[in-house]
Amino acid sequence: MFRWLLGLLAGIGGLLGLVLCVAGLVGVGVCFVKVVRSVDRVFDRADGALAGVQDNLRDATARLREAEAELDTVRKREAELATQPPAQRPGRREASKKTVEALGPGLGEARSTLVKATEAALVANGWLDALAELPAVERVNIDADRLKEASDQLGELTERTTRLTDLLARAAPADDAQVAGESSRAVEAVRRPIALAQVGSDRLADGRQKIVTARARVLWWVNAFAVTLAVVLVWIAAGQLSLLIHGGKLVRR
Repeated sequence: MFRWLLGLLAGIGGLLGLVLCVAGLVGVGVCFVKVVRSVDRVFDRADGALAGVQDNLRDATARLREAEAELDTVRKREAELATQPPAQRPGRREASKKTVEALGPGLGEARSTLVKATEAALVANGWLDALAELPAVERVNIDADRLKEASDQLGELTERTTRLTDLLARAAPADDAQVAGESSRAVEAVRRPIALAQVGSDRLADGRQKIVTARARVLWWVNAFAVTLAVVLVWIAAGQLSLLIHGGKLVRR
């Protein structure tokens, strides 16, 4: 009678333990899927935010490089024009004036794009700060101040092009030196925000690569923890199954 009761208790305990282990394995699987989805969602949003800033910087840089090429053409044309007779200057100077005037809309769009990039950088930094709270994730930040500086420098560039347009509107030979100097300063003014935007774009590329590495590292830890927990539960389940089998043998005896 004692053996039968002991076997019954062992069998019931083994069965309950086995059921709990199976439920635990199912729970591990469900939690694993949810955690992986959450990790992917957070990293995707952070990477998407960085990609948005990077796209804006690329668009702004492309427009600024076009402006740089046009201003450099004007600078070279005016330098060559200063060596020619005054009678040949008005027509070519008018072409330079039209070229500089045509830069206005493009520079305005470039500045607007940089402003958008700065705003997007602030949002992206919020996601990056959240990621930095995760273990084994290196902190990544976007230098929003640098982007704002590039945007502010476009204001100076606009002033330079306005002055250059005014000078080109005067056809007097006495303004040749001023035109040459202002056109050179305009070229330098457009190169500064280009350099800042390029540095920002390069750092964003590095940041996105760090996010890829961090995602792989976090997922590795999640996988390792889930596998370890599953192995422990399977090992416990094997013990419970053995207990159930032995309890059944005692009951049959």
